[in-house]
Parts: sequence; C-alpha cells; structure tokens
Amino acid sequence: MVSHDTVRDVLVPEFVGASESDPVPASARLLLEEGTDHLVVLRGTDPVGVVSTRDLLGRFLTGDATETTLGDVMTTDYETISSDVSVDAAADRFVGSSQPLLVVDNDEPIGILTERDLLTAPHGDPYEEALPVDETSDNTENDTASQGICEACGAFTRSLAVTDGRSLCADCLDV
Repeated sequence: MVSHDTVRDVLVPEFVGASESDPVPASARLLLEEGTDHLVVLRGTDPVGVVSTRDLLGRFLTGDATETTLGDVMTTDYETISSDVSVDAAADRFVGSSQPLLVVDNDEPIGILTERDLLTAPHGDPYEEALPVDETSDNTENDTASQGICEACGAFTRSLAVTDGRSLCADCLDV
C-alpha cells in the first residue's frame, strides 16, 4: 500500500515563478503554456505573492488587463507550509480556504500545494480503510465507513456507508 505521510510525499516539487512587473496578458499565457493554475511572484528569489487564474481572469473581465502587472493583482497574504508537515495537517489548513499553500524548505519556495494535490495523490487501496464487512452477517444494516471511493459511482466522499458488502456514497444509497 502506498501511504503519504507528509506534504513532501504528495507535492510536485516545482512551481512557475514570475516577476511583479510581468504584464497580466503574458502571465495568463504562461499559465496556459505551463498547465498550472498559480504563479509564485518573486522579487529576486524571494516569494512576495501568489497569482491565480481567477485573479488574472478578473482583470480581463474589467477590461484593464493590458495595463496591469502581476504586482497589481497578486495576493500578498498567502500562507506557507513546510514540506515536512503531515498530509492530515495540510488538509486541515484548507478547511474554509480556497487559497493554495506555498511549500517552503529552509525559507526557499519549492512548490504550491492545492486541495487537488491532496485529493489526487495515490493513497493505496481506497477500500482498505473502510469498515470491515462481516461476511457471516446478512449485511442489511448500513454501517458508516470512513472516507474513500464509492464502489458504485467512483466518487470520492468523506462518508461511505457499507451496505450489502459495498461501500457506497449517500447518492448511491438512495438509488
């Protein structure tokens, strides 16, 4: 079973950096070319902000993207996290926030951690953590299981119910 204990284990250790003076249209193009949703704005080698595709899109919608730089749109109140923090603690940091976390080692940026990174990291067999099914019972009673993948629809959910020997999400239980 593959298990991920720290942010380092799930992080793709790279990021796309840009300068505060970079224009919004060129930065949007860079995001598309690199296939990412966030830029780390650097002053030299020091991070000073984070810009998302949403930030850039907002400038295009207001019509002033061509005269705007990343320094004008960057978020300066971004959060950082160390790569040796547990995955569970990192997940807790996302509760109530949609902002990515800038991952640092020795005060140097090494990547951006998003909720998607945590959800798409391989976690081994998703059924191993579900409640064990008693093969001798008739399994007509629903037992609550931990988070995992629904055996019927394949969706990730925080709460599975074991019924008739299968781990199902709430939507599939109603079918």
